[in-house]
Amino acid sequence: MASALEQFVNNVRQLSAQGQMTQLCELINKSGELLAKNLSHLDTVLGALDIQEHSLGVLAVLFVKFSMPNIPDFETLFSQVQLFISTCNGEHIRYATDTFAGLCHQLTNALVERKQPLRGVVVLKQAIDKMQMNTNQLTSVHADLCQLCLLAKCFKPALPFLELDMMDICKENGAYDAKHFLCYYYYGGMIYTGLKNFERALYFYEQAITTPAMAVSHIMLEAYKKYILVSLILHGKVQPLPKYTSQIVGRFIKTFLTLSLQDMASRVQLSGPLEAEKYVLHMIEDGEIYASINQKDGMVCFHDNPEKYNNPAMLHKIDQEMLKCIELDEKLKSMDQEITVNPQFVQKVRQSNIQGIPGKVMEISYLK
Repeated sequence: MASALEQFVNNVRQLSAQGQMTQLCELINKSGELLAKNLSHLDTVLGALDIQEHSLGVLAVLFVKFSMPNIPDFETLFSQVQLFISTCNGEHIRYATDTFAGLCHQLTNALVERKQPLRGVVVLKQAIDKMQMNTNQLTSVHADLCQLCLLAKCFKPALPFLELDMMDICKENGAYDAKHFLCYYYYGGMIYTGLKNFERALYFYEQAITTPAMAVSHIMLEAYKKYILVSLILHGKVQPLPKYTSQIVGRFIKTFLTLSLQDMASRVQLSGPLEAEKYVLHMIEDGEIYASINQKDGMVCFHDNPEKYNNPAMLHKIDQEMLKCIELDEKLKSMDQEITVNPQFVQKVRQSNIQGIPGKVMEISYLK
């Protein structure tokens, strides 16, 4: 190895042994150019480092190897990344979650390009477990996992991560790209649609659509198209979006509230109104929607669900939903309590009171 690489290895070993992870992160952030200039020696560097003891050093090397324009031996690199993610020190990599997530994004893109999405599913599940501080924390890798599960048509591995209520976001180097947030809910909605869990799918599309935004992204637009279709299947009509939906989003999507067979065909890329009519008729026959088709003008009229909500099964379902609401209420109270004792929140309230800003913030609970 060149002397500069030897110094890099020695510094990684020394800082890791001393537990100086912040300084080690600074080192690997500055070493990208050095490692990129010595690509032929990087496997030797990996051999000199222990994955468990020197996780951040190994991460830096693998990230640079995956950043190469042309990967000469993808199978070897895939095996190295697979071994690293499964055996690395989770406490260490949480100091560099942005680089760790970046490695996962690179792996995802490479597998998508090679049409091998299934190979990355288990690896990304392990990566999420390494990054999370708790199971209710959303990371940017969640979206990658959902994307691979969709492309592989293997939905079940993603379900444990989709069924949890996300209460926190993993800040990767103090930031989080909204694209990954939107993709998580968009891909999640598509997975639930594929499983015909339309109620959960509708919720996920709604989250993608109602995310506060200064402009409507392509992801939000695609989510709304699918929101319309799933809403028609589930309720027989397009459900209105919540009142807290951004005005920008609301103005943009108003044009989608009226649909004809021709509209449906063009939105979901069918051959024409006849094919759209065939799908609608099948859904009516299967009891998925309640509608009638006006053959004269090609318009679909949707009717209310005839369910009266007065049978034992429905009462049991309502009871279960009430229990979920009670559980959610308890979580919100707990979060409210955490906010009121947060030092930053207390300091901000104190400054507001000193400046004479009206409102007794400290005496107000968000749940009252």
